[in-house]
Formats: sequence, structure tokens, C-alpha cells
Amino acid sequence: MTRISKELERILEDYAPIVKEGQQVLIGLLDGTVQLEKGQEGEAPVQIRVSPLDERLEMTIDILFQGM
Repeated sequence: MTRISKELERILEDYAPIVKEGQQVLIGLLDGTVQLEKGQEGEAPVQIRVSPLDERLEMTIDILFQGM
């Protein structure tokens, strides 16, 4: 069995209840995204998809939430 990092374990613990309710979770990283979605019948309860970005993001929290 593959071991997961403590950081990923914490993400799963925090967000799995939301995903199990049928909502998707998208987590932005500096160089990609992690998407959590509910698994189909016969799959794991939470599916994890990692997508790299073409370039590294350099944003501060202020810049990120400025438009809100």
C-alpha cells in the first residue's frame, strides 16, 4: 500500500466530509491544483486528481482576494 504524507492526510481529513456530500473541492498550489471528488460505485470514496500548471503562480493572499 502506498503511504501518503501527513499534509495530504490532513487535507483528506478536513475535506472528505464535504466531498462525500457530493461537492468537489479544488485546492490551488503554487505549481498545480489538487481536485477532490466523490468516487463512483466500486471506487475509493474520495478521488484525488493532481494537475500541474504550465507556470508557477506567484500570488499573495491580498492579490488573490482583491477581486472579491
